[in-house]
Amino acid sequence: MFTTGRLRAFFAASERRRLVVIGAAGAAYLVALAVALRFEWYPQGLPGYVYLGVVAVAGAATTRRWPVETLVLVTSFTAYTTLVPLPVELYGLYVGAPQALVPLAIVAFMMISDDGPVIAPVATLGTLALITILPWRDIVGVLLENQPLDQALLLDSGQDRSVLLAELVACVLVVIFALMLRRQRRVAAELALRNLELTQLRAVEIARIAEQERTRIARDMHDEVAHHVAALVIRAQAAMRVADTQPEQLTQAVKDIAEGGQDVLARIRTVVRVLKSTPVRDTDAPLPLADELEALFERVRSIGYRVDSSVQLGGDVPPAHAVAIIRVVQESVTNTMLHSASRWLRVVVAEQPLVWTVRVSDPGPARERFPDMPKGGSGLASLEDRLTHLGGRVSSGADAGGWAVTAEIPRSAAPARREKTP
Repeated sequence: MFTTGRLRAFFAASERRRLVVIGAAGAAYLVALAVALRFEWYPQGLPGYVYLGVVAVAGAATTRRWPVETLVLVTSFTAYTTLVPLPVELYGLYVGAPQALVPLAIVAFMMISDDGPVIAPVATLGTLALITILPWRDIVGVLLENQPLDQALLLDSGQDRSVLLAELVACVLVVIFALMLRRQRRVAAELALRNLELTQLRAVEIARIAEQERTRIARDMHDEVAHHVAALVIRAQAAMRVADTQPEQLTQAVKDIAEGGQDVLARIRTVVRVLKSTPVRDTDAPLPLADELEALFERVRSIGYRVDSSVQLGGDVPPAHAVAIIRVVQESVTNTMLHSASRWLRVVVAEQPLVWTVRVSDPGPARERFPDMPKGGSGLASLEDRLTHLGGRVSSGADAGGWAVTAEIPRSAAPARREKTP
């Protein structure tokens, strides 16, 4: 017993649906003939009309799988029943034109519209249409009597000449509609392919945007948190070293760590608010760039570093460029605190006619303050990505026994370029 799900699965294949539709059409045709027989409406030669239905259904069902074979068989049978004198026992199969051409027209229509051969069905249908529809006997008789050919078209062949013309036009329309449907199916297939390609490209683009967004989030979290956490760890280690000899400094160290921790939490909240779908405006206006850099230097000095700074900025710096300058200084200072034994830093920020330059250096020597900390951070790589988007560049390398990071940020858009000194 078929369930609804099984029926849906059965009709899911397009070929099965097509065969079911063809079978239903054939059954409806035979039922119509039975009704006509019941009310004596049928024309003469009823077996011939039954043949038309059976051959049309069989041809429509087999054309897609065996197009050439079906065309040959239907053409042969149509020519036999219309052109060849039939025996008395088969005379009931005779059906005159244009009804006799219906199975062949259906096969030709399906072959052409299904993107199959065109010349063979068109030539076959056209030839049989001309032979069976036009009064060739009258035309041949006129020619044998040496009369003009146009006289043959004026003869009364038992059928209105306008009807003959309409029948020929109907055969031509079968071919035209088949070609139109063929073109429409090709266009639909091309559009489906393009839509699939666009869907795949969109999926790739979404994945690329998601990857860029993950990279941006990781970079922002690193830039906002790494510098402050490194300062807190260094401050805590310094307090632990003097805890036995100078216990009074523990109170100040704990206070500094608490304030630094609150600052880190505030910055993490800022990043989280930016990631929310609905933007949340901060109530506190951001500090000017020079003041924010000075606040950064004061935090570094508070944990025992000497910072010699020179900040020369004139006019307003665009927000994206200001953030880039701060991130260069933060990342460079953090790297010095983590990877250098020096307690002295030199920071120079200058505004030139075409670029802003940032240079952060320390005299060294190199020393890992936290050897147990995992290596291979992405701070400089993220910094390069940030500056590349602004058309800038950053270079880092040894400098007179120490280390230096130098960055250039164009004051206007410029082609991106990366450079890193080994």
